[in-house]
Amino acid sequence: FLKKSGIDFDRHAKEGIDVMEFAEVLITSAIVLNDDVKWVTFHSGYDYGYLLRLLTCEKLPEKEADFFDLLKTYCPCVYDVRYLMKSVDLKGGLSGVARSLNIERCGPQHQAGSDSLLTQAVFFRLREVYFNGSLDDQVHMNHLYGLSSNTDGTTSTKESKANAEGKLTRQ
Repeated sequence: FLKKSGIDFDRHAKEGIDVMEFAEVLITSAIVLNDDVKWVTFHSGYDYGYLLRLLTCEKLPEKEADFFDLLKTYCPCVYDVRYLMKSVDLKGGLSGVARSLNIERCGPQHQAGSDSLLTQAVFFRLREVYFNGSLDDQVHMNHLYGLSSNTDGTTSTKESKANAEGKLTRQ
């Protein structure tokens, strides 16, 4: 799958950066542990799990609440585009939603640069079209699609209240 997308694993093994060196560079870069950095991702629970495992050199917390506490330490401001899509009842993957929002992909699918550019373009278009250019961070920040639910599977009280007030519908 990734080889078909152009990933050269042999070259990466020879020329790529060591994962521990990468973690050290991230820690010292001010990209993590910084309230001013906004992380924009798409359906990224596993990505953050891998990142936290790398940065802490420890097993991931067993409880979801502890995972989110750790995530908030390293990445205090997280927006998951897939989670935002759920808020406005959009369905599909990143490429499909981009097409529905008239956003053109730059580069091949499943390559980090191309997917990152598309994710940020979709994020800003969603914010503009569905949220009048501004997100309520109390409702939309620091939730990850597939996680971020109460233990009984229901949506959070904040999200339910915002939905009842019409904040999560297309305006």
